Amino acid sequence: MCGIAGIFTPKGGTIQFAKIKHMLNMMDHRGPDSEQFYKSDNNSFQAGFKRLAIIDLKNGDQPFIDKIGRKVLFGNGEIYNFIELKDKPQTSNYSFRSQSDMEVVLPLHTHYGQDFVDHLNGMFALALYEEKHHRLTLIRDRLGIKQLYWAKTNNGGIVFASEIKPLLASGLIPSAINENAVNSYLTHGYVPAPETVFKNINKLPPGHRLIAEANGEIKVQRYWRARPSNNIPSKVAEIEEYLTHLLTDSLRMQLRSDVPLGALLSGGIDSGLMVSIASGLINKPIETYTVHFEGSSIDETPLAAMVSEKFNTNHHVLHLPVSEANDHLLSLAWYIEEPLNDAALLPNFMINQELGKDLKVALNGTGGDEIFAGYNRYFQMPVERYYMSIPAHLRNIAKKWVSPMRSWQLNRAELFDENRGQYVHDHTTFFPHPMRNLIGNYQAIPQPIQSKSFSEFEGNAQTGALIADIESYLPEDLLLLLDRSSMAASVEGRVPFLDHRLVEAALAVPPEIRSPNNKPKALERKIASRFLPDPVLKAPKHGFASPVSSWMQTVLGTASKRLLSRKESLDRGWWSQNGIDALFGNPDRHAFRIYALVMLELSVRLLVEQPLREKPPKIKLEEFA
Repeated sequence: MCGIAGIFTPKGGTIQFAKIKHMLNMMDHRGPDSEQFYKSDNNSFQAGFKRLAIIDLKNGDQPFIDKIGRKVLFGNGEIYNFIELKDKPQTSNYSFRSQSDMEVVLPLHTHYGQDFVDHLNGMFALALYEEKHHRLTLIRDRLGIKQLYWAKTNNGGIVFASEIKPLLASGLIPSAINENAVNSYLTHGYVPAPETVFKNINKLPPGHRLIAEANGEIKVQRYWRARPSNNIPSKVAEIEEYLTHLLTDSLRMQLRSDVPLGALLSGGIDSGLMVSIASGLINKPIETYTVHFEGSSIDETPLAAMVSEKFNTNHHVLHLPVSEANDHLLSLAWYIEEPLNDAALLPNFMINQELGKDLKVALNGTGGDEIFAGYNRYFQMPVERYYMSIPAHLRNIAKKWVSPMRSWQLNRAELFDENRGQYVHDHTTFFPHPMRNLIGNYQAIPQPIQSKSFSEFEGNAQTGALIADIESYLPEDLLLLLDRSSMAASVEGRVPFLDHRLVEAALAVPPEIRSPNNKPKALERKIASRFLPDPVLKAPKHGFASPVSSWMQTVLGTASKRLLSRKESLDRGWWSQNGIDALFGNPDRHAFRIYALVMLELSVRLLVEQPLREKPPKIKLEEFA
């Protein structure tokens, strides 16, 4: 897990010098162990690397250079199957200089060309420069676990980095807001690829490669997308065994580390199943960590303790206060860069700050809900089924007699059969039409990315809904949150459920086997019944319960209202003073909407309106607002 940054100039273009050192300084947290630089002979390719050393601590510094093939490689992330790849005939004649995971990319590229990525199992953002052809290829992993950003320069080249701040620090990309992306953020709670909230800065979508040619041509190509496998078994028992095998193999590879490794263990099925299988794959107790938020109404530590005791893990309970949003919100906005409406960012940030004191690698269960249908939005709510049983003409009459928000919710119920992607989106958006009107935002709401993903899949509706989330919410929210909150503490977060083989196999399972009788995660629960204690299997699902409503009753709420009511903020036209007053008039109902607007405002203030900082601000929100 590292940070990469660089600039590529096509032939004939005026050579520009990006401030590579300054770019890397913006990512000290991603790579505190070493720093390296590279320049081609004519300076047409310049790049730098910040390293968090995980595999081959002595010889794993980058770039890796193939002098015979005249190739230069920088990579962020992990290639989990590097040992298996090094044993293949296609790489056997290559003279490796390290035991690192990344170096195997060079001989694979020599043998397979651009298709080498099809042979990688891992999370990665790669930059491969071919001196012979003067070509730069940027590649992002299939699921989007690692991020990669890029922008065109005024000489026809591109500048790229693992985060956005380095691009702004390059001296080549002016900092400005992408108004269209603001609208998309309000719609989704994040900005879907390829846009970012910053003008002219793009993110490479998951499962895509970018090829910058010597003549200045830039091509962005998809090489993978989430689709069902065509070779899973047909019998239920065999499916269970096959999925268990794939998860086990994923964990076998993801447990490879030359530094201390542990696992986040909540009281849920995903992390419990992960830890139970992982414990059988190593010859010593695995380090597990459970979080208890002081004062929280939800306490999963007893369930986690059951799993720990059964599988003899070396267990740690982290006791964290839940009232530190005011202390950390500015730092979080600096680390996350783009606005994110997910308030779980704070507890994840706090968890990783504690984990970082003991280890460098942490396994977690992200992705289990998306591949095993764990969210309620994949199933029609009982009240919606009852509403849809009413004759259409009566439903239309009812919608005229209720509030605009209630009418919108009734319309949402009708989408389950008409447009499942839109239905999934509408169960997650904070700012549908009635809320846009409330805050005074009159931008035309764009088509949700979930609706587009669903429409491009030809298969059963439930699987299409899973894919809609896998192509949107998963990379743009959960995986962005994971990357930024873990790397802020120089911790590598690994996600065994997102091995692409397991994703493809799980998507191929028919809904009647995946979730019989519309029970979320029924298949995974059945698989886990072989491993986990009964109370864990029967426990209700809980996410991180950030007490946002409580935050807004404190000085944080006062500071938030002052921040959102600045003349500069109101002049942008994204919301009105009356709209802000309406939100704060009912903070219990609108606390998460307020939080979403605050994160947007902080992105603008920290990365556009003010000089760019090399370190996160250490002041409280009320001192900043």
